Amino acid sequence: MNVAMGAAMIMAFASLFCVILAAHFLRMGAMTGVVVCLALPIVAVLTRARWALRALQAVLLLGSVSWIVTAWHIGAARQAAGEPWLRMAVILGTVAALSALAAGLLSRRSVLARFPAAPVAPTDA
Repeated sequence: MNVAMGAAMIMAFASLFCVILAAHFLRMGAMTGVVVCLALPIVAVLTRARWALRALQAVLLLGSVSWIVTAWHIGAARQAAGEPWLRMAVILGTVAALSALAAGLLSRRSVLARFPAAPVAPTDA
């Protein structure tokens, strides 16, 4: 697999977890979160700006924290009701870990090479 294809797969992986996070926000009724999660991967790919990539990483990491907090609340409610909670904790823990992994993969050199830190100024030759 070439470097460009690897970077594209990482962006697709990160975008998938943004869509999953958007669904989570939609269920909570947080439409701003839905719009941010759906728009940010598109903005990052279209602008190829480093700030957009870093914003995408931040959203994925905050999303990972959100999944952990959600698992904690659901687990506490299920334990209080005497219902099973372990499968839910494993599923949401996996989603949180994969979301954090997606954020981490966005720091790979193959991805960073496609998102310059600053615009390159034209040189007068």
